[in-house]
Amino acid sequence: MFNDKKSNGQEALLEAQKIAFAPIIFQCARLLRDYGIFELLQKNKKTGLSIEEITDKIDITTYAAQILCESGYSMSALDLRDEKYYITTIGYFLQTDEMTRVNMDFNHDVNYQGLFFLDEALKEQRPAGLHEIFSKEKTIYPILSELPQKAKTSWFNFDHFYSDATFKKLVDIMSKKDIKTLLDIGGNTGKWAIGLTSASKDTIVTILDHQGQIDVALKNAKKAGVKDRVLGKAMDLLDHTIAFPKGVDAVWMSQFLDCFGPNDIVNLIRRSGEALDENGRVYIVEPFWDKSNKIGSYCLINTSPYFTALANGTSKMYRASEMENFVNKAGLEVESQINDLGFNSTLMVCKKP
Repeated sequence: MFNDKKSNGQEALLEAQKIAFAPIIFQCARLLRDYGIFELLQKNKKTGLSIEEITDKIDITTYAAQILCESGYSMSALDLRDEKYYITTIGYFLQTDEMTRVNMDFNHDVNYQGLFFLDEALKEQRPAGLHEIFSKEKTIYPILSELPQKAKTSWFNFDHFYSDATFKKLVDIMSKKDIKTLLDIGGNTGKWAIGLTSASKDTIVTILDHQGQIDVALKNAKKAGVKDRVLGKAMDLLDHTIAFPKGVDAVWMSQFLDCFGPNDIVNLIRRSGEALDENGRVYIVEPFWDKSNKIGSYCLINTSPYFTALANGTSKMYRASEMENFVNKAGLEVESQINDLGFNSTLMVCKKP
């Protein structure tokens, strides 16, 4: 998928330098965006602007404008002709594309400093970056609501961008299944529980998560007018000796299992299966990178180091084939899959054998 183009030696060497200087390129691209240089050049895309014209319109020094614009030129986000800079298609996407903005903010505000400790995280299987930058907690999840404001905003924007891409389709699919009781494992701020109960008036959703997330979810449910059908139960989801509430029609795990390593995934699926009534189903939603297009796969694969250094030290973005193996180990079987939901997400439906 990624190595389908043959490069000569010089082209390959240049690509290697792009990787070697990637942290610098990233920060310069971010500041070209945040300082408003991309936006300014987009507004003057036909005529371009000189360094002097850029500094006249934006409150930065000539030196700063030179540093950033020259880097922008090297990364092909800007073009330089007759001493004037012009925005390119790459610069346009860096400025306007929502996915690119969300990814960049997430990587700067949440990941950038923590990834310095990726080496330790990989060797020790602990989120070393989290421990050095944000918290001594075992994982990032209990402290999401306590992160510094910029990091918290960027984390939730990243999470919601990829989940929102599938949200309406999934609500439509699930609201037609006549589900009376559903467990939302790792329900976070209650977005899914509220969406489903709003569309399916006979469904009761119980969110299982950390107390902080449940508190936020229940407040949101009250605002949405569904507080009587959105419930919460706080528990340590990784204490696999604690059973989930039993006798439910469905267990829902959306962009949740990728937050854990294989042993935890198998146990979470096993406990989900044990919670089902006789004809119940476990629903798993994940953006599997082997079911995604090239852009999606690139983003997903390179999200895995976040899980290593910041989230928990043991998880990653998985392939569909890996998840199916986990389902089988947990004593369930995959009944069906619906692919290409939103941002290349898959709905995997699992049942008891």
